[in-house]
Amino acid sequence: MAQPPDIQTPRPTEEALRSLVEIGAHLADKADRRKVLDLILLEARRIAQADAGSLYLLKDGRLRFVAAQNDKVALTEVTRVFLDHEMPASSDSLAGYVASTGTALNIADAYTIAAGAPFHFNRDFDTSTGYRTRSILATPLRGPDGEIVGVLQLFNRADAGGQITAFPSADDSVIQSLASMAALAVHNMLLQERLKQAHLDALLRLSVAVEFRDSCTYDHIRRMAGTSALVARAMGLPDHEVELIKAASPMHDIGKVGIPDAILQKPGPLTPEERLVMEKHPEIGAEILGQSSNELVTAAREVALAHHEKWNGQGYPRRLAGDAIPISGRIVGLADVFDALASKRSYKAAFPLPKILEIVGGDRGKHFDPRCVDALMGTLDEVLKIYGLSREGATA
Repeated sequence: MAQPPDIQTPRPTEEALRSLVEIGAHLADKADRRKVLDLILLEARRIAQADAGSLYLLKDGRLRFVAAQNDKVALTEVTRVFLDHEMPASSDSLAGYVASTGTALNIADAYTIAAGAPFHFNRDFDTSTGYRTRSILATPLRGPDGEIVGVLQLFNRADAGGQITAFPSADDSVIQSLASMAALAVHNMLLQERLKQAHLDALLRLSVAVEFRDSCTYDHIRRMAGTSALVARAMGLPDHEVELIKAASPMHDIGKVGIPDAILQKPGPLTPEERLVMEKHPEIGAEILGQSSNELVTAAREVALAHHEKWNGQGYPRRLAGDAIPISGRIVGLADVFDALASKRSYKAAFPLPKILEIVGGDRGKHFDPRCVDALMGTLDEVLKIYGLSREGATA
């Protein structure tokens, strides 16, 4: 859209240039990308004198919010409306139009967009919060290869007297510099997500290969990982730690790759000598995973080494007790036993739910951290959904 003739495009100021340098330093330092995006959005709003703004990430043809700010609406309200918000990158919305066409939009009043325009403004946020959106500046974010990776939106430019006016040109050099930095941060986030997913896929495939040797399946890994995440969340662990435990838990028995088949696949009880060999698998797993700077591999090593420790110190391999056992090991250890009890194996049937709860409850404070057991019981309905169990005692 054409720039209003009475609006002067501001020239870069010394303060703005210093801000660009500071943001660039954050990017170079590989700081938390979401914090960088919040900083970029805040600076773009300050320079453009906007009282609100948002950043979208474009992935697999869908736009999702990665940052949203509003000086007129409480953060809790902004978060409530935008949390987990996603939409197709189509011309039905302003952001979708910008993402799908690569065209910047400069709109003086969102409520007066012509009926025949190839996009429309969604008033849901205004209706929900009482905010009144007028002027909008929406800019595509292009990655290093020219690919559109997101959209920067600024809302309601206020003049010196506090009146809402149209934004200056979308070609403003400082805004474009900030958009380029946002694009770089989003591009790096996408690369990190793809790399992380590839890493998770590789670990999962390796875990499945090991479990197949032990007559277990992918379903065992899926159930145990889901249970571990539910218990971790019920214990109040931060989201990042919950996801890390969930991602690391499939590697808990990776050390079994070093256990002879004659022992690993033996249908009957193990002899004392065979038991000693079997109990080496946590240390073998830790050795396989090694010392790594990768956060996920480090967490997987911790889980592999600690998931057979017991709260009372009678576990293995290090006979740790209580809080000396890493929390990830305590959680995954409980999830592993729960799965073993709830699952049908070649040598046993799945136990009914009352029996499972009796065994787990009886080992509270002995085998298991009491807090882990309490968390499991507190989220039991969600855990049962993973297993297809009911409180009436139906088996998987």
